[in-house]
Amino acid sequence: MALFFWAPWGGLMHELSIALALVEQVEAVRAAHGERPVVAVGVRIGSWRAVVRESLAFYYEAVTRGTPLEGSRLEVDTVQATAACRACGERFEVEGPFLICPRCGAVGGELLSGDELELVSVELED
Repeated sequence: MALFFWAPWGGLMHELSIALALVEQVEAVRAAHGERPVVAVGVRIGSWRAVVRESLAFYYEAVTRGTPLEGSRLEVDTVQATAACRACGERFEVEGPFLICPRCGAVGGELLSGDELELVSVELED
């Protein structure tokens, strides 16, 4: 299930918006499964998204306080950004905000991974 939110290179409020979107989607899952308490929430976030994990965890805890999601674990899987050079075809891990081929030095390319922002699992109490 994809989160439909994107804010490139945002500050700490970026993580607050992601946490709010997560809670909204998890609440929809809960509603569809009998309103059971949430044990854990799993997300995949690409490194190209520039999400600070600690900030996201802080905001998730803050926005779930006093809700049925309070106390649930936020499990974040980070996906390394990779790209392919359009000039020479080299596949490489992306370091920093630019796609620069380590083999030929060409700028740009095709981002293959690292742009993910997905809710991948919701664990509910039995």
